[in-house]
Amino acid sequence: MYRRAALSQYTNVDIETKTQVQDPHHLIFLLFEKGCSLLRQSQESLKQDDFEGFSKSANHAMQIVIGLRGVLDLDKGGDLAKQLNETYTSIAASLFKAIGEKDPVAIEKLYLAMSELKEAWETVKEALSISKHDG
Repeated sequence: MYRRAALSQYTNVDIETKTQVQDPHHLIFLLFEKGCSLLRQSQESLKQDDFEGFSKSANHAMQIVIGLRGVLDLDKGGDLAKQLNETYTSIAASLFKAIGEKDPVAIEKLYLAMSELKEAWETVKEALSISKHDG
């Protein structure tokens, strides 16, 4: 019991340390990476008729999408922020429907959409990293 509590506290400290030293673009990339992983987990849970596991992982993915939408700065972000807001809203609505219907095809489409966004953020992250080293 003590070991579990200690590991939990270590994990929390480790996460806090990582988020304090990482740039925001990398953190967004990590959120997309986790969201994709959760969508894969939800697919596997559906295949095994593990509806509790499906619900847990799919709802966690939903929280990530809503969180991504919540950190957008619509005032300063211009058209890109507005487009991302619409994209995240669409993904969240589709995921909500897919969760309710336990639809593996819809989950796969959402996984592909999240993967594309993750790749785009990786490109942004790498471009910013290169420009920091050059500057």
